[in-house]
Amino acid sequence: MLAVIAGRAELLLRRVPAQRAHLEAILLAAADASATLARLPGGAAAPRADADTTDAVAAVDAATLLVLPPDGVWAAAPAPQGSWSLERRLQPVTAAVPAGVLREVLVNLLLNALAVMPQGGHVRIEAGRRDGRCVLSVADSGPGLPVADPEAVFSAGFTTNSGAGRGVGLAACRQLLAAHGSLLTAARDGGPGAVFTIDTPAAVAPAPVVAPPAQALVTALEVVVIDDEPAVREMLADVLAEFGCNVTCHRDGPAALAAGAPGTAALALVDRRLPGLDGPAVAASLRARAPGLVVALMTGWDRPQDEAAAGEADFLLRKPIALGTLQDLLARADALRRERRGAGDCGTEDR
Repeated sequence: MLAVIAGRAELLLRRVPAQRAHLEAILLAAADASATLARLPGGAAAPRADADTTDAVAAVDAATLLVLPPDGVWAAAPAPQGSWSLERRLQPVTAAVPAGVLREVLVNLLLNALAVMPQGGHVRIEAGRRDGRCVLSVADSGPGLPVADPEAVFSAGFTTNSGAGRGVGLAACRQLLAAHGSLLTAARDGGPGAVFTIDTPAAVAPAPVVAPPAQALVTALEVVVIDDEPAVREMLADVLAEFGCNVTCHRDGPAALAAGAPGTAALALVDRRLPGLDGPAVAASLRARAPGLVVALMTGWDRPQDEAAAGEADFLLRKPIALGTLQDLLARADALRRERRGAGDCGTEDR
């Protein structure tokens, strides 16, 4: 379902740019949820040996985009009674941890801060370099730490939330940072409130990356989509139609084959795991009918075996699939189709 959330949000971002901030928050949350799933047992993405680097200021920007107070807006300090203010004291600094990790911890700290200030309050976020390390802190004006020993808040099961909270957020955040050579500590803030500090290895800011020229947008490409999730099929049909494609959708392989697929389609998007006939088998059947067909196999986050199955297809796409990835796929598929047609693989049919 993350593929549906991300796809719909990106489509709205193209159509309703006035809602950019909210839609970008949805896309960030979907990306972080995908990364979280990948860390679970059975996830396809193995931990990286080399840590990414993250602009700490950008991570704070993203976290405050993802977490908004109950009234929907962060006020400037000092804020009126009953509202929530945000103070940023940020120096340019780069952390040697992945962006998703730092963002996830900051989001959790902000959520905790809001939870202890239900009637309004003040949050202060600081970032800078200290003794060769990248240090970020999140302080709130809430009631402070409820225990004498600040370390107790990192115990699994500890919670001050009388509602549905499970009290594992801070412990999980500490473990997540520790896997990247980083620390998370808690302290009183010299008065009402608490301060949580993230201490990570500092890194040299990476050189700006010059993006390659975007692939030209392909229009009027015929595409067949085979996926057993109706919401995924509908999302892909709408997104591909936005790019000018003619799209035909099927719920599974037998239905697609019975309907004569791939017909005159140039590209087939096939889910890796389908009921009955699985994706690679469907791809092979489609390719048998149309040797020049370009096939992209779509796979989920928990399918490590799919890398081996990619040989059945020209491309392997891992969900959630960004619109930019789909647009690039269309251009590459069109180029590959023309190459095969020029080589005579498609016979004399102009598909």
